[in-house]
Amino acid sequence: MAALTSQFLPGCQHLCTRHSTSVSSCSLPSPNVLTLRPARQSCVTVENRVVLRFQRFGRKKRPFFRLVAIDSRSPRDGRQLERLGWYDPLTKATNLNAPSIRKWLDVGGKPSETVYNLLKKAMIIEV
Repeated sequence: MAALTSQFLPGCQHLCTRHSTSVSSCSLPSPNVLTLRPARQSCVTVENRVVLRFQRFGRKKRPFFRLVAIDSRSPRDGRQLERLGWYDPLTKATNLNAPSIRKWLDVGGKPSETVYNLLKKAMIIEV
């Protein structure tokens, strides 16, 4: 049977359609062979869905950013789960809610690259 199963998908069962026996015990040619696919495995993968990122506010040429916890599938300015602070790139001023940021990081929230660099500067994340 090992020689015959190498022609088919590994892990599948091969049955003769006329005799309901395995291929190794049936002498009929291969058109009578029915390949049964293995049972589907219920493999659940949980992806990270919460990210810490900036939402842009302000007016033209005068940006202002809010740091928010948001679902990763949401658009940049979509509905947030929680506001975590703000950042003004023109004056380099920041206001961060460190306990809430640590809480989101502990439960698996992933910061964007820019937010990660800001949190390193604010010493919320140790390198």
